[in-house]
Amino acid sequence: MSLRVLVVEDDVAIRRGLESALRDLGASTKAVGTAGEAGRVMGEFDPHVLVVDLNLPDGDGLEVFRAARESNPERDGIVVTGQASLDSAVEALRAGVSDYLLKPLRPAQLEVVFQRLSARRTLESEVDSLRAELQETGKLGDLIGKSPPMVKVFEAIRRVAISNAPVLVTGQSGTGKEVVARTIHRLSRRAAAPFVAFNCAAISPTLIESELFGHERGSFTGADKRRVGYFEEANGGTLLLDEITEMGPELQVKLLRVLEARTLRRVGGTQDLRVDVRLVSATNRDPLEAIRENKLREDLYYRLNVFPIALPPLAERREDIALLAEHFRKQIEEQERAGVQAWDPAALRALEAYPWPGNVRELRNVVHRAHVMTEGDTIRPEVLEELLPDAPRPAAAASATRSTPSRAQASSRAAASSKRARKRS
Repeated sequence: MSLRVLVVEDDVAIRRGLESALRDLGASTKAVGTAGEAGRVMGEFDPHVLVVDLNLPDGDGLEVFRAARESNPERDGIVVTGQASLDSAVEALRAGVSDYLLKPLRPAQLEVVFQRLSARRTLESEVDSLRAELQETGKLGDLIGKSPPMVKVFEAIRRVAISNAPVLVTGQSGTGKEVVARTIHRLSRRAAAPFVAFNCAAISPTLIESELFGHERGSFTGADKRRVGYFEEANGGTLLLDEITEMGPELQVKLLRVLEARTLRRVGGTQDLRVDVRLVSATNRDPLEAIRENKLREDLYYRLNVFPIALPPLAERREDIALLAEHFRKQIEEQERAGVQAWDPAALRALEAYPWPGNVRELRNVVHRAHVMTEGDTIRPEVLEELLPDAPRPAAAASATRSTPSRAQASSRAAASSKRARKRS
């Protein structure tokens, strides 16, 4: 994304130098020497970013920025000044500028600031695009839903993704905690770096330390070569620690130390290694209950729980069941090419009436099995009767209160019953 940058600087040499440097960085620029000129070109140029000197011949550069923000709150600002003071720096930051730089300005400084602003703008543009997709389709990345609980989750993801704050995702098994973590990574400034997921419950307690932090050759029996751990694999990116409450107390202490110092030491190593990792943790347990049961250290909990996201069970977002079922049907049809193109409305009502103890994961498995068992182009409720034997039958109950079924309907049901009897035999 090419940024439009307006330079407001009265010193001709500095103004030309800033303009040249910004163009070298790929920006589209316009440079003026006074507050009045800035006001006149603001509307036609419509800058994304203003680079302003504090002291202009006809006014205050900060007032130029404030006026620009009034017409467009999304604009960023960079202050450059040769007369720095603590008061002016505080005032500039309160006004919303991104950076406060001192003259003489080094090209490397400007490059770092500009790259950061450009990356953030690109990220915000993608988030806005995904927000539009969410409003239209109910999708945020790989997350699906239009129900109020999920809209709340989507808004939390959008807010936290562009920061580096640690996130703790809680929710029942099958609600999509890893999908949330991947979506946060995709919307973050770390999206081009690795996303690494580690399940603390899937690894033997004796091996977790080596898996997370790596080990040196010969550090224990069987360590015949150096191994890089998950933290190093995720360096620069995002690390998901799933089922964090299953990690042993001693390792929790070491994890806390790594998070605070941002350094780690491989098992058997003597050198501290610096790591830059955005941490997302997840658990299907109540973290406060885990603390009471001594499954989770309280100090680690507060370090992980900077930004909590609680995922609702599927039973609390029934408005999303039909949307999810259709999404999964389309995914599976793309893979299977079996010609299953639609849902019978009664089948969707049956899905919506089921309690879904296994949440979204269980729903996807049921849709996959229903797709495989379907003969024809439509998934019908008779198929689900075999897959969800204990489900309520709202469609059947509703039909009992209506008039007697037509001869065609009765014939269809009789055929379906005969088909199921043949399958059982």
